[in-house]
Amino acid sequence: MAAPTQYPTPSSNLLPPHVSVQALAATTQSPAPSPAPLPAPVPAPAPGTARVPMHAPNAASTTMPTPNTPPLPLPAALSRSLEQWARYPRNLVPSTTGISPSALETYRAKLETVKFDLFVGSEKDVEVCFRDLGTNTVKKRNVHDGKGLDNWLGVTKKPHPTDPQRDIITASKEDPKSRFIYMHGVDSRARLRIQKPMLALLFSYHQVMPDYLDFLASFGFQSTARDVRHSAFRRQMSLKQPAVALTGNVLGRSGHQYQIAYNLKGVTQKGEEVWSIRNAAFYHQYDVGTNRALWIVTKGGTDIYESYKELTGSDGRPEDKTFTSAEDCFAASLSPHLLFCRWSTEDWRGYIRLLEEKVDKESKMAVIGLREHGHHAKRYRPSDIQLMQALEEKASEAAVVLEGNVDIMTSLRQLYEGLSKDDRFPCRNSCAGELTDFVNQLDAMISDLKNNSGRARALVKTTADRKELIIQYRGEESADRMHRLNKNMEEETIVVRIITLVTLIYLPATFVSTFFSTDIIKYQDDQYPNGKFSNTAMYRWLQVTLPLTFLTLLAAWVGKMYASKKADEAIDDGGIEVPPLAERLQVGYWLEWVKSRGKWPVRQSPAMPLLPLSKRTTQAQPVNGVAGQQPP
Repeated sequence: MAAPTQYPTPSSNLLPPHVSVQALAATTQSPAPSPAPLPAPVPAPAPGTARVPMHAPNAASTTMPTPNTPPLPLPAALSRSLEQWARYPRNLVPSTTGISPSALETYRAKLETVKFDLFVGSEKDVEVCFRDLGTNTVKKRNVHDGKGLDNWLGVTKKPHPTDPQRDIITASKEDPKSRFIYMHGVDSRARLRIQKPMLALLFSYHQVMPDYLDFLASFGFQSTARDVRHSAFRRQMSLKQPAVALTGNVLGRSGHQYQIAYNLKGVTQKGEEVWSIRNAAFYHQYDVGTNRALWIVTKGGTDIYESYKELTGSDGRPEDKTFTSAEDCFAASLSPHLLFCRWSTEDWRGYIRLLEEKVDKESKMAVIGLREHGHHAKRYRPSDIQLMQALEEKASEAAVVLEGNVDIMTSLRQLYEGLSKDDRFPCRNSCAGELTDFVNQLDAMISDLKNNSGRARALVKTTADRKELIIQYRGEESADRMHRLNKNMEEETIVVRIITLVTLIYLPATFVSTFFSTDIIKYQDDQYPNGKFSNTAMYRWLQVTLPLTFLTLLAAWVGKMYASKKADEAIDDGGIEVPPLAERLQVGYWLEWVKSRGKWPVRQSPAMPLLPLSKRTTQAQPVNGVAGQQPP
């Protein structure tokens, strides 16, 4: 078996001349201050100078460290990176990213584009939660401004003695054994309570890989939830060789590390029947040389932060907050993963059960209702089809999210299984038991998620089938209504024919009676026993009757043409249509209309000539310019 890899640690040959090993030891072994809700007082600046927050570009700060925390000059590469913190992630040390400069510039441009929706604009809204852990010690603080962030990280800037465009950046604190940073919004659709300069400084200081920005893009101000179905797992391994630029880092960084970024989704009940799928993004960095861990969690709300406080609080397990050895540090770094994964498995059973109950309630009668012809226990409406479609989409969304969580946990398990077999990982043998327990717990949660995912997929199929059944019922009801309508129209047609026949029989007699009742012909005059005919009365009768008849026929024709024009506008372009009014005024059109017994001649398309009715069924109608093609 190969010997464990030896990693460099801060020693006398790696420290600057003005910093001794004893001073550094005094710094790391000094007792931790008691927690305080507000930032600890910072020593006053030297007379005649002003203190400026770290996030002000090219501004000098003369905040001097206390005597027991001397400044710790950073490696040149990290110092140059911090000098350009505003260009994050373009300023990252190349050996820690493995990403091309052009890709880093793309990340920087995207961050600049979304900053107004992603971050709060006012410093009074800022709140970033820090929780630094050591063996039996906890340092915690909620940072509310850039100056507080500078003080908590322990970074200072001094103007360069010869180049005013440069700053000398030093640090007065080593990284803690475990640092937990929580960035959150008021809710899942609100801006993150951090400003872009603070995030750039924080991520530059810890050299956070830019892939985590992809996960942050799902947060921020939004009217509707976005990227609900997006899941990803990113990792960056640097176990082979320590980054030369970071070798001898007095912050407690060896350069041997792995970085992980992933997101998980959980479901939260907001009301009696109101549920919401929530996204959370996680970043983890572990230095296998110095056994220091970094966590960055982003989420709307503070529920995960409260859970982490319970995990590492006074009621938590001792092994989750013990960092006396390399094995203890690595074992403690596994517990947050399990906490996050367990959060993503909660309440899915209740959410899917609610969807199942709604689907069953809205569509059950379509399956077990009365089956006699024309009778159903419930008359379904278009709104019922819309509701079934919405439930189907909700179930499909849940299935996709659950499958994404399964993929993330599977990738996480594979990463740690690979570490247990990697000769470059020092704790592969001493932590074999912890890794086995970790993998087993992940497998149990993966199995639970797969069961819920299977239920969601089955619900999607059931919902789709019942929606189709409702559509068929709607079609059957429509067909029944059309059948009844046709039957009524047939009966009405018979009645109309009878009335027409009676009218035809009585029409001549009615006309004769009406005509003889006028003063044109009289038989009641005793002077004219054979009747009397009046030319004047006949002339007046014709003067009134003929114009009135003409006006009546003209009004009927105008009404018919108007109705035909409205019918033209209502008919679909690809279907059978009535020719336009100008064409109907042609003599040939009316001859065809007479031959077809009053039916409108049928056109193939607006660009085709009129077809006789006898040829309607013998010639295929082209649709969209292709003969025989069915309309979409």
